[in-house]
Amino acid sequence: MVLRGALLGCGHISPFHLRAWERIEGVEIVALANRTVSKAEARAREFGIPLAHVYSDYRELLENEELDFVDIATAPHVHRQQVKVAAAHRLHVLCQKPFAPTLDDARAMMDACDQAGVLFSINENWRWRSWYREVKRLLDQGVIGRPRYIRISRRSDAALPRPDGSPHPVFVEQAYMAELDRLILYEWGIHIIDVMRFFFGRVTSVYARMDQVSPLYKGEDRALVTLTFGDVTGLIDASWATIGAEHRFSHLEHMVLEGDAGSIHLLPERGDILQVTTRSDTWQQPAFDVTPDEAYQASYVAAQQHFIDCLREGRLPETVASDNFKTLEATLAAYESAARNHVITL
Repeated sequence: MVLRGALLGCGHISPFHLRAWERIEGVEIVALANRTVSKAEARAREFGIPLAHVYSDYRELLENEELDFVDIATAPHVHRQQVKVAAAHRLHVLCQKPFAPTLDDARAMMDACDQAGVLFSINENWRWRSWYREVKRLLDQGVIGRPRYIRISRRSDAALPRPDGSPHPVFVEQAYMAELDRLILYEWGIHIIDVMRFFFGRVTSVYARMDQVSPLYKGEDRALVTLTFGDVTGLIDASWATIGAEHRFSHLEHMVLEGDAGSIHLLPERGDILQVTTRSDTWQQPAFDVTPDEAYQASYVAAQQHFIDCLREGRLPETVASDNFKTLEATLAAYESAARNHVITL
């Protein structure tokens, strides 16, 4: 049976969703909605979706189309209403991260889906990146013993004005980010918090410091976050406001993961290498065996395939909303910690 879906939101991230759906057997995206309908029409032409099934109002789409699920790829502040309307139509929901601006919004969305009896999952694709799956496999095999410490970092000048004062091209298509009160951690670091939760489980405490440098954005463009996971300490070191940051872009973050019997490194500066060191040996391998762009796309395919597999098999995804709620909780706790200069216990 072919599962029929609709995509709500046709902005910067939507092509990655749509390319992934094209690669998943037994799924068809039959309709698109976007507030600026010309963007939806452009995506429809790009992906062969008839213009008769393109809408400016997602409510009209949900009323008119016969669907099994919706893929919500809009900004977080509209997720609550869109999820509730989709649930009212008894449609399963895959929702782009961050799935809500507040915990109250998140709870309301989960309650609506629970009451409707539909699956509600978050499209958190970073834990599906092949290098993080490999790191998890090595951890589960005990290759570095008991984990003790992890640091994941990325530093760039992406939030700083270009020489002519314009924003970085990465942010041109995401102009809404200029007005966000929460920026680098909410938009980027939340992925890393979820990856660390994937590795180690429950976050037990959070301490964060944040700063805002760029004149182009309201929200923080630097964040240093310490998380504890029982005996494991995690550190996220992120900056989009570093003058002189290296300009070789990689989808790989720099990672150091130390255990009591070895360590694992992700090394973008050495050509995207995964390196393992134990007391007796050191070896390395490519972090991915395809092009960087294909590796990035593959994480969307894996995340969305997992959602469909779980939908067909009646089981809960790794990133079911009730689990991703814990990622959101830790992320929002970091903002509270930075505001109060205080450790937040979860």
